[in-house]
Amino acid sequence: IVPYPAGGLTDIVSRLVGEELGRALGTSIVVDNRAGAGGQIGLQALLQAPRDGYTIALVVPATMVTLPLTNPAYQIKPLEQFEPLTIAVDTFLALVVDKKMGIQTVQQFAEHARKNPGKLNYGTPGAGTSFHFNNVILAQKLGIQAQHVPYTGEVQMLNDIAGGQLQYALASNAGKTYIDNGQVTALAVTTNQRVSSLPHVPTFKEAGVDFVSDGWVGYVAAKGTPAPVLAKLHSALVRALNAPAVQQKLNDMGYQVVGNTPEQFRKTVQHSSQRYGELLGTGAVKLQ
Repeated sequence: IVPYPAGGLTDIVSRLVGEELGRALGTSIVVDNRAGAGGQIGLQALLQAPRDGYTIALVVPATMVTLPLTNPAYQIKPLEQFEPLTIAVDTFLALVVDKKMGIQTVQQFAEHARKNPGKLNYGTPGAGTSFHFNNVILAQKLGIQAQHVPYTGEVQMLNDIAGGQLQYALASNAGKTYIDNGQVTALAVTTNQRVSSLPHVPTFKEAGVDFVSDGWVGYVAAKGTPAPVLAKLHSALVRALNAPAVQQKLNDMGYQVVGNTPEQFRKTVQHSSQRYGELLGTGAVKLQ
């Protein structure tokens, strides 16, 4: 189950992995898109399915970390109701700025922002999203202050940077077209190594800033699935992710294949939940 519409990042990754997963398990895999309610419709369908391992679901930081912290109407308790299987890929964000600012490096950006505290506006696809949390963390790392402008998605946000109405944002792979077309300037990516789809853009670490975002796509089963079934699913997923053809296609999209253990996946969720909870508690991230 992919709790998002067909055609997006999560759907494309799942169809790539699913095809290879079917080979690893000797069966056919059906990708079932059940979008709505911030992912809850699809994830509730997983919880209502038999606990036999024949139904698994895709999850992202929103469904596992940010929504449980920020949305009182979110009914799912991820680590109580799900068994983590593996993180499939790490995704990335790119710091993009209005090209008319004439800024070419992270250091130039930080200096400009420090000289103009509170005068720069940054966009996110919504208050309380992982984009929002990562922007606040980046601002703390750089020692800058900026105004948050929440959008309902990335397209209008990127259009406004290209048009000069917004100064900067952390953008997902959706920003690649704007970067390639020269509509915005990309200063750095939030990964440990350069992204193959944007090879000319340095990492934040190369720019002297210790900043890596925590975006990923993973898979879970429902709590109560037998341990031997979970082990078989995990093994098959890791085998599928490590297939050369799958790795190549995912790398070409700019995503780093992970394929970690269920315990490592669980710790990733716990660490992000704690860090984001602290940012909410101190008021660094404001939902209104």
